[in-house]
Amino acid sequence: MRIEVTKQPYGSNNIPFLNYSTENTVSIIQFLSKFGCGLLQTNLFKHRSEFKMAYRLKGISKLVQRNLGFLRNYSESRHPFVYSKEVSRAKSENMPIVALESTIITHGMPYPQNLETALEVENIIRQRGAVPATVAILKGQLTVGLTEDQLRYLAQAKGVIKASRRDLAYIAAAKLDGATTVAGTIIASELADIPVFVTGGIGGVHREGESTLDISADLNELGRSKTLVVCSGIKSILDIGRTLEYLETQGVCVCSFGESNEFPAFYTVRSGHRAPYNVADAKHAARILHESHRFHLNSGVVIAVPVPRRDAMDEKVIEEAINSALTDAKRKGIRGKEVTPYILSNVSEATSGTSLETNIALIKNNARVGADIAVEFKKLKNADNVNDSNIGFRKGAENISNFTRTFHTSSNTRSGAENCGDDTPMLALDMKADGDVLVIGGANVDRTYRVSEDTIQLDGSTHACVMDQCGGGVGRNMAEALWRLRGGRTKLLTAIGDDADGKYLEEIAPGLILNGCVVKNGRTPTYAAVMDSRGECLLGLGDMALHNDITVDRVNNNMTVLEKAPLVVLDGNVPQITMDHVLEQCQRLRKPVFFEPTDRRKATKILQNNENTVAFSSPNVAELKAMATFLEPNLRGPLTSDLEEIKLLSKIVAKRVQYLIVTAGSKGVFIVNKNITKEPLISHFPVDYIQNVENVSGAGDCFSSGFVLGVLLGLRKSLCIRIAFETAKAALLCKKTVPQNLNVRLVYPKSIK
Repeated sequence: MRIEVTKQPYGSNNIPFLNYSTENTVSIIQFLSKFGCGLLQTNLFKHRSEFKMAYRLKGISKLVQRNLGFLRNYSESRHPFVYSKEVSRAKSENMPIVALESTIITHGMPYPQNLETALEVENIIRQRGAVPATVAILKGQLTVGLTEDQLRYLAQAKGVIKASRRDLAYIAAAKLDGATTVAGTIIASELADIPVFVTGGIGGVHREGESTLDISADLNELGRSKTLVVCSGIKSILDIGRTLEYLETQGVCVCSFGESNEFPAFYTVRSGHRAPYNVADAKHAARILHESHRFHLNSGVVIAVPVPRRDAMDEKVIEEAINSALTDAKRKGIRGKEVTPYILSNVSEATSGTSLETNIALIKNNARVGADIAVEFKKLKNADNVNDSNIGFRKGAENISNFTRTFHTSSNTRSGAENCGDDTPMLALDMKADGDVLVIGGANVDRTYRVSEDTIQLDGSTHACVMDQCGGGVGRNMAEALWRLRGGRTKLLTAIGDDADGKYLEEIAPGLILNGCVVKNGRTPTYAAVMDSRGECLLGLGDMALHNDITVDRVNNNMTVLEKAPLVVLDGNVPQITMDHVLEQCQRLRKPVFFEPTDRRKATKILQNNENTVAFSSPNVAELKAMATFLEPNLRGPLTSDLEEIKLLSKIVAKRVQYLIVTAGSKGVFIVNKNITKEPLISHFPVDYIQNVENVSGAGDCFSSGFVLGVLLGLRKSLCIRIAFETAKAALLCKKTVPQNLNVRLVYPKSIK
C-alpha cells in the first residue's frame, strides 16, 4: 500500500488530495465516502511500515476537510431541498424572499383558520414586494416554498411531525411529513440563503426551566445562524426574562421594533422586560442585518414586533389563562415539544377564541414588517454591487493600477489551438468584414431628479430639485462608446420615437443610429430616477415599451450592415424573437456575437434556443448565476461571490459562450475561456482603484465597449482588459454616461504595447 498527496485542478486552486493506493489510486473524496475517516486511520496503522505516515495523515486530513468545504456545498447540499417554481424564479431574478414556518399551520391553529391565515400571510408578503417561502418536509423532501395545494394538504394532514434540528434527518429518511419549527425553518433558510424569516413567536426557556432544563432549540439555532427573525417576541407561555439572558449568551442581537425598547410578549404589547436595542423602521433593521453579514458574525438577529394595540389582549386575562393551562399540562404529564401546541389550544379555548384572533393579527403584521425588511435588505445588497461599479472600481481608495498581475489556474498552462493564452489574439476575425460594428439594443433618455430639500413628503407636494439628462440604454451606450473609439465606424439598430427625445438621441452621435429606426408616433424610451439630497435613489421609473419595436423586419432591412460587420453586439433589451433571428443569421455568416445581459432577468435570452451560441458575454455574478441556474435548474448550495463560485457557474455557462467576461465588483474581472475537451480556462484581473468618481451609470457599458475594441484590434486578453478598464475609468470621471472626449489614443496609447 502507498499513500501520496497529489494536486488536481479544481477551481482556482490546486486542492491537495490524499490518495490511498493498492492497485488503483483512489482520491480521498472517494475513500472517505466509502470507508470513513476513522477506518482510514485504522487501516493505515495495520501497515507498520507506514506507521510514520500517521502524523502526516492527521494534518492532511484537516487540510482536506477545509478544502472540501466548497465541494460539499455543491455536491451533498445540492439535493437536500427543492424550491417551488415561485421561489426558484425569485432566486434566479434576485428578488427578496421571506421564509415562513409551517408548524403554525399544523400545530398552531385549527382548520380552516390555519389555511386562511397561511394564504393571507403569503399574499401580504407578495403585496409588499417580496416572495413568500413557506418551509415544510413533504414525504421526506425538504421543500422551500409551498403551492396552495400543498398548503391545503398540510392544513388538514394528521400526524405531521414538528421538525426541529434533531428531527430533520429522521423525517427525511423515513419519508414522512414534517412541519418546520423556528429552528427547522432557520436551518432551511440557511441552506437556501434566505436571510429574513417571519414567524409568530420564537421558543425559549420554559417556565421552571432552571430545574427541567426545557429550553427550545430555537435559541441555539439563532446563535449559529445568519438569519434575521421577525416575531412578536417570545411566546407568553415561556420565561421571557431567562430567554433574553440565554439569547445574550448566544450572541443574538435582540431589538424591539418601533420607538420603544419595551419587549413584547406575543399576545400583549409589553412583557415587563426591555430589549437591548430598538429599531425605528424596516430600513434600520435591514442595515443591522447587512452589517451583521459584513462582520461575518454568524449569529442571528431577532426583531420583536409588538402586536398592534387594537388586537392586543389584556395582560391579566392572558396570564391567568396561561397559568391555568400550564398547571393542566403539568398534571397530565405533557412535556417537550407537545407543551406549546397544548397550551396554545387551551388558552384559545379559555379566551373564547380571542387569543387565536390575536395570534392571526400579529402574524399578519409581522409579515408586513418582515417583507419590508427583506425588500430594504435586498436594496442594500444591490447597492453594494452598484458601488463597486459592476467592474471592480472603488471610490476613494489609493490608486494601485496593476494590469499586468494576472492570476491563472493550473489549467491555463495547457497548450492547444483553443487555449488562447495571453500571447494570442482573443478571436480570429474575418478580415474581409471591414464594415461598421453593428450594435442591436435599447436606446433611451436618462433623467435624474435630485431633490435639494432634506425631507421629502410623498403627499403630492412639489419639491425643488436639479434635473439632468443624458443618453442611456445599454446598447446605445456601448454603440456611442464604440463610435467614438472607432472614429464613427459603428452603427446602432434600435427603436426611438419621432419626438424631442428621439431627436436628442440622434444629435448626441450624428450618424450612429441607422435609418429606419424612428417609429412614427412612438415614445422614445425614457428612464427617470428620483434621488434625495445625498444622492440615494428613492424611485426609478421607466417607459421602455418601444424596445419591442426592435423587430425582425428592422434587422432584415439592415442585413447588408450585419453582413459587413466584423462583430455584432446584442443587449438583453432586444425582444426574444429578434434575438433568435439575429443569432441564427450570425451563425450562418460565422459572425462573432458579443452579448451584454443588461440584467439578471434578461441574461437567459441567449440560452432560450438550444442552438444558440455566442463568442462573448459580459455578465456580472448575479447574471452569471441566473444563466447557470437556467441551464441547470437544480443548482443548489449557498453561493458567495468568490472565485470558486465563478468557476462552477462559468463551467456551466461556458457550454454556450466561448468567452465569459465576468465582472465581480471589488474582486475584479475574470475571463473564462471555453475549452472543449478540458476544464474552462480562467484568468483573473485585479481592480484598479480611482478617486473622484463622478458617475457610475455608463461605466459598465464603456468597459464592455473597450473590451470589444481590444478584440477588434486583435490584441491579447490582458490588453483587451486594460483597454476596457481605461475606457470605464474615463466614464467614471465624467458626468455623462459616455465621455465626449473618448478616443482610441486615450485608452490605448502606444506605451501599452
